[in-house]
Amino acid sequence: ASSIDPAAANFTAAPLAEYNGLLLFPLKVAASLLAALGVIAFLLAGVGLYGVISYSVSRRTRELGIRIALGARPGEVFGTVLREGLLLTAAGVAAGLALALASMRLLASLLVGVSPFDLTTFAASALFLAAVAAIATFLPAHRATRIEPLTALRSE
Repeated sequence: ASSIDPAAANFTAAPLAEYNGLLLFPLKVAASLLAALGVIAFLLAGVGLYGVISYSVSRRTRELGIRIALGARPGEVFGTVLREGLLLTAAGVAAGLALALASMRLLASLLVGVSPFDLTTFAASALFLAAVAAIATFLPAHRATRIEPLTALRSE
């Protein structure tokens, strides 16, 4: 076109999909970064909950030893520790869902093709976090069932 009319605008034709891909690239990078940070947050939540429950079991060794000495079955001790971890998780999930719902209006501009109030996403993340918490709570709960009453009573 410039050989015919030197004053004509020079442009390069490109498919619309490629043009849209370039426009959405910053949003895709931001979404990938947020997804990676979300995975790290899930892992940190699991490790943190494991640490809290493990510390709680170590602080309650004497109490759990007395319970076992008085006839508590290992399943009861396991259930007590597991219940404690899952109650902490339920409180955290409830607070997280409330904060997420409150912040969705701010983050709606970053979402492309997804509703900010996607119930499936909220439910899946809550269930995934509950599963991570159950796994993180399982080991300390299992360790609590192995407490020897005599050793626990002599430890302090």
